[in-house]
Amino acid sequence: MKNFVNHIRPRFVPDGVLSVLYTFCLGGLSFLAFIVLGVTGLLLMFHYQPGESTSFSSIVTIASVIPYGGVIRNLHYWAGQIMVVTVNLHMLRVVWTHSYKSPRQLNWLVGVGLLVLILVLDFTGYLLIGSQESGAAATVAVNILGLIPGLGTALGQISLGEPSALSGSTLVVYVWHCVGLPMVALILQFYHFWRIRRDGGVRPL
Repeated sequence: MKNFVNHIRPRFVPDGVLSVLYTFCLGGLSFLAFIVLGVTGLLLMFHYQPGESTSFSSIVTIASVIPYGGVIRNLHYWAGQIMVVTVNLHMLRVVWTHSYKSPRQLNWLVGVGLLVLILVLDFTGYLLIGSQESGAAATVAVNILGLIPGLGTALGQISLGEPSALSGSTLVVYVWHCVGLPMVALILQFYHFWRIRRDGGVRPL
């Protein structure tokens, strides 16, 4: 176990890289928000019921009937918004400090992929509310995907289910939001951390 920890965490890191004013701990804050999202999301799964006629009512039950359900839901919501903000700021910091340059191009692309995943996770979470607004947003998303030549219709069905079932939450969106996308995001985050160790820290300009 010790060897594994030492492999993930470098023994020596340049002093400049550890400066809070250089990194602002944005990557760490993003990962912390991801952990909060995972824990609160798991708790919400015990009471949330995906479906056109059950998703919205189950959220109301969570917020008003389940003990501390409203607190957990608010924590989940705000952790998601905080992660969107910190990931975007983290990307801006990387651009500002030129940390995307050689030999870190691959890790930069992984970071871009994580940014897209976080935005998709945030959007699919909104769809799971099951309100009229979220249903309309899902319909718009399916229509936009449908504009992609050849693959649009298939992509819409795979990612968001049948258009006729988008008046509220669908099981397809639920599975993507709770299982598929978080697993991919978790794997990419650990790879991202490993690449940072392998490529070495970037000194401040």
